[in-house]
Amino acid sequence: MKNIIIFAFSFFVIFAFAGLGLRAQEVTFKWFGQACFLIETSQNTRIITDPMAMGDYKIPEAIEPDIVTISHEHSDHNQVNVVSGKPSVLRGLSSGGKDFAQIEEKIKDVKIYTVPSYHDANQGQQRGKNAIFVFEFDGLKVVNLGDLGHELTAEQVEKIGAIDVVMIPVGGTYTIFGKEADHVISQLNPKLIVFPMHFKTDSASFLPYTGDDYTKDKQNVKKIDSNTFKLDLNNPPDKLTYVVLNYK
Repeated sequence: MKNIIIFAFSFFVIFAFAGLGLRAQEVTFKWFGQACFLIETSQNTRIITDPMAMGDYKIPEAIEPDIVTISHEHSDHNQVNVVSGKPSVLRGLSSGGKDFAQIEEKIKDVKIYTVPSYHDANQGQQRGKNAIFVFEFDGLKVVNLGDLGHELTAEQVEKIGAIDVVMIPVGGTYTIFGKEADHVISQLNPKLIVFPMHFKTDSASFLPYTGDDYTKDKQNVKKIDSNTFKLDLNNPPDKLTYVVLNYK
C-alpha cells in the first residue's frame, strides 16, 4: 500500500511539473490598436509597443509592463503616460524624433535592437523617421515594423535577420498599403505569424483599409474576435498564418 501511495504521489509531481513546462512555452500577444501590442514572454516579461490612447484604443491600467518601446514620436505611438508601473522606456528615435537612437539592449530575458527606417517612401521628408524594433526571446525573433512607409532595402532585411513573427501596418495612406506589405512579407519571410496592424477600425476610421481587406485573398487566415492570441511554442503553426485581432 505504501508503494502505491509513493507511486501515485510521484506520478502527480511529474505530471504537475510537465504541465508547468507546457505552460512555460506559451507566448501571448494582445493588440490594443494601431501598432500597440502587449507581448508576454514565457518568463512573464511584458513588453508594450507604441503605447497610445485614441478613441476605444486603450491599454488597461492593470497591465504593468517591464519594457515600453516607441518606434517614433507621433501621438498615436508615444503615449508613455498611459502606461502603468515603472517600465524601461526605449525610444527608437532621439532628439525629439529627429535622429535614430540605435538601440541594442538586454532586459530580463529579452534582447532588443532597432533598425532604422522611414515613415514614408521619401527618406522621411514627409513624415519623418521610424525605428523597427526586433525582439528575441524564447527562441523567437519578433518584429514590430512601427509606421513603416516603404519597402525594405537589402541592408535593412539583413539587419533584421531571419524572423518568426511580424507586426506589419497594412491600412495605407500613413504607412505602406497591402501590396507593399505583401512585398515586405516576402522580403522578411517570417516562419510563423503575421499580425496585420495599423488598419481601419471604428477608432481609426481615417484609414482606408481594414485588416479583412488585407487578408481577404490570403490562405491560412485566423480571424479572432478578441485582442488576444497565444502562441504555443510546443505546437506552432506548420504554415505561415495571418492572425487578425480585434482590439476590443
